[in-house]
Amino acid sequence: MNNPILLIVVAQMFGTSLWFSTNGVLKQIEQIWSLSTSDLGLLTNSVNFGFIVGTLLFSVTGFADKFKPSRIVMFCCFLGATFNALIVLEEISFTSVIFSRLVVGMALAGIYPIGMKLIISWNPQKASNTLGLLVGMLVLGSSLPYLIRALGISFDWQYTVTLTSGLCYIAGVTIYLLGDGPHLVTNKKPSFRLLDQFRELLKNRKYIASAVGYFGHMWELYAFWTCVPILTAITVSQHQIHNQEFIVSLLSFLIIGLGFIGCVLGGILAKSLNSSRVASLSLTLSLSICLIYPLLGNLNFFLDLVLLMLWGFFVISDSPQFSAISASVCPQHLVGSALTAQNCVGFSISMITVFLTTHFYESLGLYFVWILLPGPIVGLIFFSRQFGFLRLKTS
Repeated sequence: MNNPILLIVVAQMFGTSLWFSTNGVLKQIEQIWSLSTSDLGLLTNSVNFGFIVGTLLFSVTGFADKFKPSRIVMFCCFLGATFNALIVLEEISFTSVIFSRLVVGMALAGIYPIGMKLIISWNPQKASNTLGLLVGMLVLGSSLPYLIRALGISFDWQYTVTLTSGLCYIAGVTIYLLGDGPHLVTNKKPSFRLLDQFRELLKNRKYIASAVGYFGHMWELYAFWTCVPILTAITVSQHQIHNQEFIVSLLSFLIIGLGFIGCVLGGILAKSLNSSRVASLSLTLSLSICLIYPLLGNLNFFLDLVLLMLWGFFVISDSPQFSAISASVCPQHLVGSALTAQNCVGFSISMITVFLTTHFYESLGLYFVWILLPGPIVGLIFFSRQFGFLRLKTS
């Protein structure tokens, strides 16, 4: 791996840490503002909603392809870091906290999807590999709060949030100094050409097939991650495992964190098998585990654990491959808009399934995970029609 790619990946890890900057200190924040469970959910969802708004704005305006991605990432790193740090101010209201997290989410729309375009601009031939590493870093960030909770590590929440902002500032400076790759293609046409841009994308059958595959994956991904602590708590309680809080937190970290290895290995395998086959295989295996888990769950603790770890491995390993495919098949002057639009719809879909699974898990038992089945099924059908099921070469 060359140095620019390594610097971008590390900078992306620093920048996207804003997403989870409050996760490890929720207990302290809860006490300060006397928050209810619904308030904590609002705090988390405000970032995701901001991300959706941000990706929508980038797609509508065409700014994702109009300006250099290194400048966009730098600006959004500075914006996100500043608003992330605002919550440490004394006597700030919870309403202001929600607003600041909303802006952080909007800034992340210019860090994560645009970061994909930036890393592709350095080596488009290895997009499946480099995107695998980039998404893998996001997975580690998602799982880290559970490890912190399991180990009982306690930091002053203000220092934690401030450190996260500092890392994001460093990420912005790093990306600015690094600049854009030699393969960057920008859109020379005027901005705010929404209809023309989307008409061009909608006519591209391969992009639509890849995007629908990604949407099916997103229907499952974040809802599964949300349900991991629920599923581990059920199996730990069912088999009367001691020290349940520690075990649930540690297992949640391992199950989600295994996705990092899945992303990296998926990128490596894509060199020989190609991205479409890796994406199809990952989505198929994730779908299969989702189907059989309620039937085998709670029969044996170690069987439960193996199934959940495999699920955590495959549920995310297709994500960077769908992004790599979308970037390769769409017009090169619209890569940024294509990826941000794909992320916008995908994260919007994930909010639906997060609500459904958390709402029905008590009434449906383990069968609540079947709520996740339609996404991968539809995604696999649409994707396979264009690229072939587990086909070695894309057409």
